[in-house]
Amino acid sequence: MKIVTWNSNMAFRNKYKEISEFDADIYVICECEDPDNTESKKYKEFASNSYWIGDNKNKGLGIFAKDNIKLEPINDNNQGFRYFIPLRVNDTFNLLGIWAMPDYVEMIHDYYSANRELFNENLVMCGDFNSSVLFDEEHKNKNFSMLLHYLKKDGLVGAYHHLKREKHGKESENTFFYTKKLNHPFHLDHVFSAPYITKDLQIIDNIKWIKMSDHLPVVFEIDESKF
Repeated sequence: MKIVTWNSNMAFRNKYKEISEFDADIYVICECEDPDNTESKKYKEFASNSYWIGDNKNKGLGIFAKDNIKLEPINDNNQGFRYFIPLRVNDTFNLLGIWAMPDYVEMIHDYYSANRELFNENLVMCGDFNSSVLFDEEHKNKNFSMLLHYLKKDGLVGAYHHLKREKHGKESENTFFYTKKLNHPFHLDHVFSAPYITKDLQIIDNIKWIKMSDHLPVVFEIDESKF
């Protein structure tokens, strides 16, 4: 199964055609419009099998799937957390889409603590975490290194780092460019799964995508038969 995660930097109704070229089964899109509150008929068609969450109809988190993919919501302990979408996919595995705003990694820690039963080897989580070990000092009590430690105990690893054999904070490829400037790169978009689940991952590094967003798409394949 192919999954794409991307922060579209808003106006996704004008960009979904480009991301559709990857022909993915599922798209996890940050900063996208509510498809139920758009005048774009084509965007509504693209979103015929989807879930969306957000306080602003123009800027939320959405998960979009092909019509043959079964998506069912998971009753999580939300407690007011923003921009987390947990879904059961094809009665096989759980998918957690994340856009870590506004408290970045600290919000992920809080969601993790409130929903411990969700975090195990049956989970694939991905999205814009707005987080890296490079910012640990800014979040001393709930930082990214601590989150990595907890997830590892649950059997979940960073798919990019596992496949590329690179350490967090030492990535050779980046996913985000501050104000779209190529000389201000960071690796903030992540995929976490059991190490035997994600079999391929690519960060699509192309100037075309920088023109559309400050984030690059992350395209990855998972092996459903391993769940």
